Amino acid sequence: MGPEMILLATAGSAIMQGVAGASKANAEKQRAEVNAYIGRTRAMQAGNVARSNLQSEIASMRSAFGANNQPLDSTAFDLMTRVRDVRRRERRIAVDNEMQGAADWKMEAANAGQRATASMLSGLGMAMPSLFDLAAM
Repeated sequence: MGPEMILLATAGSAIMQGVAGASKANAEKQRAEVNAYIGRTRAMQAGNVARSNLQSEIASMRSAFGANNQPLDSTAFDLMTRVRDVRRRERRIAVDNEMQGAADWKMEAANAGQRATASMLSGLGMAMPSLFDLAAM
C-alpha cells in the first residue's frame, strides 16, 4: 500500500466523518422542527381551551345570576368584564409561553442546520492533504 492509498484512505475517512456528522445534525434539525410545530399547535390549543373555558365561566355566572333572580345590572356586567380581562390575560400568557417554547425549538433547528454545514465543511477540510504530504509524493 503506497502513500497515495494512505492519503486516499485518510481523505475518505475524513469525508465520511463529515457526512456522518452532517447526517446526525440534519436528524436533530428535523426533530427540532417537529417539536417547534408541536409547540405552535399547543399554543393554538391553549388559546382555544382558554376561550372555551371563559365562555363556560361567563355562562355559569349568568346562570347563577338568573337562578338567584338577580338582574344583570351594571355591577354584574362589571364583574363579568373583570373576569374576562383576567382570563384574557391568562390566555395571552399561556399562548405566549407555548410560542416561546416553539421559538426555542425553531432556533435549535437553525443551529442544527448550521452544525450540519459545519460538519460537512470540516470533513472536506480534513480531507485535504497537507502540503508536506503532497511534496512527498
